[in-house]
Amino acid sequence: MKGFKWHVAVLAFVLTLAMAVGVTYLRQRQLVNEPLLKRLSELEPVKSVELEQESDSQTVYVTLDYVEDLSVVYRELHEEIGRLLGQGRYRLVIQDERNEALEAAFFAVHLALYEGEQRGNFTEMAGLVSAIFQGMGIDDYKLIVDRENIFLQIREENAHLFTIIKRERGGKEVELP
Repeated sequence: MKGFKWHVAVLAFVLTLAMAVGVTYLRQRQLVNEPLLKRLSELEPVKSVELEQESDSQTVYVTLDYVEDLSVVYRELHEEIGRLLGQGRYRLVIQDERNEALEAAFFAVHLALYEGEQRGNFTEMAGLVSAIFQGMGIDDYKLIVDRENIFLQIREENAHLFTIIKRERGGKEVELP
């Protein structure tokens, strides 16, 4: 091992590693991130899109204008993101333009929403949400339940709030004794 130049070997290793990381970064950006940003930005209700790389997945932040049916837009976003990133390799975060009054309205009904999710009593949940909102003077809202989520959207003047609650049971029937 006489004459072996360690500093040259270390320098070669560091340069090779830097090139590999750089190529991976450019490939991810050009083949995945840019097409994803472009495609999502083209969707009508999307105001902005941001990507944040985590250890083994990406978080996709999407800010939406008010939409007539959040559940439809949510599924469309999942289809587009899943097609480019792969199912289960991302987390979608929907951002809205809420104000204090809408946050107070959500706070007033959040227990009913989570109880409805746990118990599966959606008709009762919807009645309670309607009564609470009626008492608060809120009449522009939508509550939608599908097999996987509960969607609540509330609008007041120029502000809107979107909430998506994941159904733990995933819409499966509960066995009764």
